[in-house]
Amino acid sequence: MSLTISAGPRTGLVRIPSSKSELHRFLVLAALGEAPVTIRRRGVSEDILATARCLTALGARVSTDAELLFVEPIPRKDGALAGPDAGQVIPLPVGESGTTLRLLLPIAGLLDASVCFVREGRLAQRPLEPFLSELKRHGMQFREEGDYLYASGHLTGGLYRIPGNISSQFISALLLVLPLLPADSALRIDWPLESAPYVRLTEWTLEAAGIRLEKTELSRPAPKKEEGGPTGLVLDPLYWINGRQVPKLPADFRAGGDYSGAAAFFCMGALSPTGVVVEGLDPNSVQGDKAILEILLQMGADIGGRDGMIAVRGGQLKGGIFNLSDMPDLAPVLAMVAAKAEGNTLLRGAGRLRLKESDRLEGIAQMLLALGIQAETKEDAILIYGGTLKGGSVATLNDHRLAMAAAVAACGADGDITLDNEGCVAKSYTAFWSDFENLKKE
Repeated sequence: MSLTISAGPRTGLVRIPSSKSELHRFLVLAALGEAPVTIRRRGVSEDILATARCLTALGARVSTDAELLFVEPIPRKDGALAGPDAGQVIPLPVGESGTTLRLLLPIAGLLDASVCFVREGRLAQRPLEPFLSELKRHGMQFREEGDYLYASGHLTGGLYRIPGNISSQFISALLLVLPLLPADSALRIDWPLESAPYVRLTEWTLEAAGIRLEKTELSRPAPKKEEGGPTGLVLDPLYWINGRQVPKLPADFRAGGDYSGAAAFFCMGALSPTGVVVEGLDPNSVQGDKAILEILLQMGADIGGRDGMIAVRGGQLKGGIFNLSDMPDLAPVLAMVAAKAEGNTLLRGAGRLRLKESDRLEGIAQMLLALGIQAETKEDAILIYGGTLKGGSVATLNDHRLAMAAAVAACGADGDITLDNEGCVAKSYTAFWSDFENLKKE
């Protein structure tokens, strides 16, 4: 359904929902553990519900309400996880959630289960190689039929090797599962590693569950046309992973707030003379999208915080050059702030946005052009010429991040903005429009 957002800056307080990235990982570890776990959280999203449904189909029991997730783990037999009965194919409705799909692929192999991942939207077009090939080398089989991806076979330990510049979710999925295999494993990540904070978040959740990893590095000559260190070498991260470990999360804990969802409101604050306050975030979080605060500070916004609250207020905004290779999902909302900044802004390291729910890089450029701002895209970057945001109609391309960007744009535009699909925000932030409407117009 379309929505028209009235133009003008907003101010007020937003209590942000729990981190989608944390919840995915905690749900997986809880389902693979031995004892029931209660995860206290705020809000829900379609992606988290997809992970909960799929883990339930694999034998766990996940109960959800507005304030908590209660997880009874997959049953065990003689100390080992007991997967679904052999001979049946278990449908796993992952929807449009790339995280759900990638995290559950090796779990199917851990359980020696035959499954069918049911994908929607553009998910079947998003990259799975060389992840699938590496899983095949260790005992799994796959077959694709359109939106259906069939998986079977028993995952084995050993040496795994994955490039670090395609999807950090490949790495996170293996880190979550390899410690539970009967045999020991090693996981080598080919440099460069992009979205490194998401891998660190996975390490952090594993630490919370008592899973131990030994991390080191291996050096090798830098490939041609790539920069190495002072000796011409690159360092590949290497994990030594003991098998036969069991996740042991606390019986009752609270997930941290979501910096990815908060980024939109921080950007609204940067376009407001009074500012926006966000409550519910851990200032010590390892979430990569926390970098939005440093970027907005560099652009000239005022930032402060106390008592679990972070405030962002507008200042004399200036453009700049920012590398988003570790946090590309910030690009849509940050681009709308750049549109109001003095000078030009170059957002680099954003090539993976072309493989999201939409070609998000082109979607940003189209949105800016529809609102009177010139922008140029390259393979992995977008150049934004600061100017005057006008009102107009924009396309979300069924992409939740672009819908949130339209809301940010309205806070700095001269005229109202109409977007074509308000409902797509439910993928990550169901209450987004409600929280937005609770802000006051200045």
